[in-house]
Amino acid sequence: MSHGSVSPFPSPRPARILRLAGVLAVLAAAALSSASADTNSARYKFEGNKWLALDLAVGDVRAETIRFDWPATLMRMKTGYKATVKIANGSSQQARVGIAIALIDKDLKLIGAGTVGTTLGTIDPGTTAQFTVDFKDVTARLEQADQFYIALETR
Repeated sequence: MSHGSVSPFPSPRPARILRLAGVLAVLAAAALSSASADTNSARYKFEGNKWLALDLAVGDVRAETIRFDWPATLMRMKTGYKATVKIANGSSQQARVGIAIALIDKDLKLIGAGTVGTTLGTIDPGTTAQFTVDFKDVTARLEQADQFYIALETR
């Protein structure tokens, strides 16, 4: 560019630079938090319509219990398939979690799956939260569930 010519790009203004720096800082923090995600999983015997104890943790965040609620008929309407998972945050920091459940039959074939997690909030230190996993799209063989895998991810 020759001396005295005008650049086709506007000169950066301090406010713009500060906004850009703020956006980059937020993106960097998000990248670091997702990079620090950790996952653990386990397989258990399936039993419907009762609370089952779990022994699954990622650090100080624990999946304590699970209950599979299999359909019942209420006022001639069949309820859906779902699992309720209780998570305890025993850490000193807020936790975001993700939960995945895969149901398998006695031949170890996958017959259904579902996921859920914290979307807008977190689990405060020293508290518990309950998550519901709906099994709604692949349900034809769920009555044949024999075992399940559960994965817990913390972020």
